[in-house]
Amino acid sequence: MRSHAGRLSWRCPSNCSVRARTRTFARLVATLLLTLAAAARAQDTPTERDAARDVLRKMSALEQSLDVPGLVSRLTGPNAERDQVVARARELMDKELLALADDIATHPEIGFEEKRSVGKLIDYLQRHDFSVETGSAGLTTAFIAKYRRNNGGPTLGVIVEYDALRGTKGPFHGDQHSAQGPSASRRQSRCRSTSLARRRQAASSSTARPAKR
Repeated sequence: MRSHAGRLSWRCPSNCSVRARTRTFARLVATLLLTLAAAARAQDTPTERDAARDVLRKMSALEQSLDVPGLVSRLTGPNAERDQVVARARELMDKELLALADDIATHPEIGFEEKRSVGKLIDYLQRHDFSVETGSAGLTTAFIAKYRRNNGGPTLGVIVEYDALRGTKGPFHGDQHSAQGPSASRRQSRCRSTSLARRRQAASSSTARPAKR
């Protein structure tokens, strides 16, 4: 875990398993809850305690509703469908999306001038069954992409940036905006793979189900 300008972040090694990632995330959630609760209880004036009382009540309800041990058990247990989706997302990242991120990083464009970056992202999305609407909000380099074959699956909205920073020697990507678009494409692909897997499973169950008489 690292701290950047007051923000906590955690990065798992590339060979980190899905279960290890999930367990670590669950521990982070539990640690955050305990830290917030401890901070709220540390209030030592009547006014502060009165203000914190409602926060403590909500924190307690949230902690119980999350059921962290149960969440860890569910997310780290065997799940062939999840593993298939994760494998597909990793395949896309390794074979296509990292190269796309590197390409955008080596051709930085500042805000409102990201024509090449937008073209690369749109081309990739269209090749993967997304419809793309350009010129969103009157901005020539903004767009909205929607998956064409969702068919009632879960809806996931992702906002990304792909502009570069302005530097004394020219624009550059110093805050990973170059990877936000490819990373979002991976998330959408995972959602799409999950939706397709569930539809296949439903079709298989429907075929195997005996007819009612």
